Amino acid sequence: MFKEYFGFIRTPFAKDFSEKDAFQCKDFQNLRKRLDYFLKEGGFFLLTGPVGSGKSTALRFFSASLNPNSCQSVYLNDSFDRKSDFYRTILSNFRIKPPFHFGECRIMLKKHLQELALVKRITPIIILDEAQNLPGFILEEIRLLSNFDYDTKSIALFILSGHKLLQQRLSGLENEALRQRISLKFNLQGLSLEETCSYIRHQLTIAGSTASLFTDSAMSKIYEDSKGIPRVINRICSPLLLAAMSDSKKFVDESLFDQVQDEWK
Repeated sequence: MFKEYFGFIRTPFAKDFSEKDAFQCKDFQNLRKRLDYFLKEGGFFLLTGPVGSGKSTALRFFSASLNPNSCQSVYLNDSFDRKSDFYRTILSNFRIKPPFHFGECRIMLKKHLQELALVKRITPIIILDEAQNLPGFILEEIRLLSNFDYDTKSIALFILSGHKLLQQRLSGLENEALRQRISLKFNLQGLSLEETCSYIRHQLTIAGSTASLFTDSAMSKIYEDSKGIPRVINRICSPLLLAAMSDSKKFVDESLFDQVQDEWK
C-alpha cells in the first residue's frame, strides 16, 4: 500500500501510536497544566470536546505520564448495565478480585481507595471516558463513591470525559449534586489552521517521511473539511495518500483533494 510507495516506516494517521508521539497542540498543553493542578487540588475534573477532538488521546497521554509511586489510575469507557458491573470493573482494574455481592464490592473499593491514599500515600485516579453514556444510577454511584470525610482533600480523584451530551446531562437537576463537585473544567477545541498543518507534518514525520507530501492549499482544504478535528483529519489524509499513489503522484495537492473528497463525506 502507500506505506511502501512513500517509504514510510509506519502507517501515518493511524490510531496506534505511542504516547511520546502524541501531537502537542496548544489545547493539549493547556489541558496538561490544568490536570497537573488538579492532581494537587483533587475533586472532579470535567473534560469535554467534540467527537474526535482527542479527549481519549489526551487522557491516555496523561495517565501514561503519571508517577506510579505517587499515583495509580484506572481507565473506564463502558456504560455499565448494573451497579455491580461498575464496581467489579474498577476493582479488577486495581487488580483486586471482586466479591460476588454489589454491597461488598462497594465497601471493598472504598477501603482500597482509603488504603492507597492514607496508608500508601498514593493518589487513586478514576478516569471515566465516554461518560455521556453512563446511566443515571452510575453517575449517582460516582457521587456516592466520592463521599469521604477525611480533611478537605479528596481521597480519590475523578475525571469525567465526554462530548456535549455529558454537559447537558450534568446541567440537569438530577445531577446537581455531582455537578457541584466538579472543581475544574476544560473543553478541547479543534485545531487551528496552523496547528492542522503542523499536525499533518507531524504525522508524516513520525511515519518516517522527510518530504512535504501535502501542499499548503491541500492542507487548507483539509482544515476546512475537518474543522481541525484530529480524527477527521486522519480520515481524510489516508484516502488522499492512497489516491496520490493510484495516480503515481508523490504529493497531495488541491486538485487531488477535489477529485476524491466524496470518499470521506
